[in-house]
Amino acid sequence: MPDSEKTVLVTGAGRGLGKALVFTFLSRGWKVVATDLEEPAYTDAQSIAWFAARPEMRNNFWSLAMNVTSDESVGSALVHVKAGNVQLDLIINNAGIDSYFLLSEAPVNEFRKIFEVNVFGAYRVNQVFLPLLRKPGGRIIHIGSESLNLTMPFMSYPLSKKLLEGYAKALRQELRFHGIDVVVIRPGAINTELLKTVSDLTVKPLPGAARDPLKSAFHAFATQASKEIGRVLSPEKVAGFIYGVSCKPRPRAVYRINNMIQLRIAAFLPFGLLEKIVYKRLSQMKP
Repeated sequence: MPDSEKTVLVTGAGRGLGKALVFTFLSRGWKVVATDLEEPAYTDAQSIAWFAARPEMRNNFWSLAMNVTSDESVGSALVHVKAGNVQLDLIINNAGIDSYFLLSEAPVNEFRKIFEVNVFGAYRVNQVFLPLLRKPGGRIIHIGSESLNLTMPFMSYPLSKKLLEGYAKALRQELRFHGIDVVVIRPGAINTELLKTVSDLTVKPLPGAARDPLKSAFHAFATQASKEIGRVLSPEKVAGFIYGVSCKPRPRAVYRINNMIQLRIAAFLPFGLLEKIVYKRLSQMKP
């Protein structure tokens, strides 16, 4: 099927990688349904100029407000897409959030929020939009993370991405019976707002850190985290890679781009050794 007859739905499309995915697929002739908490408008100068140079692309672009954590919101988005008589060839579950906090002290809702977006949001979108996905021939892509096997204090994001990938692999086996491929992309650092969650981590000690070794360790973690990011790719570079994966006739379950060798090594370390390394590093710096 030519690209001009294909349609992709992208979540978290308002900025960053999601926005880059929208313009990447539009430029390849796809029709794109872009969704985010607020309807993606792309009113920045660069986006306006892009559409001005390609006015015909406006006919291939729909934007919708959709909160992936809400049954009502996702259901409402489905109604709008169905009203346009749209059949989907691809769903890209890109919506994701990150946060760093003391897992031993943070409220349950703070921990739950990470999973509501990163895992259950994808689950909800897949299930609700599955009736519109082409069978056979449809595809679902989940944006995972190179950090999924990194078990560290203060980090809920890798926990959610590990669950997301496990779910995606199970779903892949189910939907194979419908002729639908399910794929996970494990990107490394991307120059987006999500990355700034790490780089903007405050190094101001938590109240009582001087007397509390756990809060002191969080201060050390926050101070060091941005130094561990490694090579950073542009959203456009990663979006182009994902487009390439979307075109593969027999895609693998998992693809990697820009993964740090240190994280791949850490994934194979015995947990006892990793625990000792982390404890030593976070114990050395005092607030």
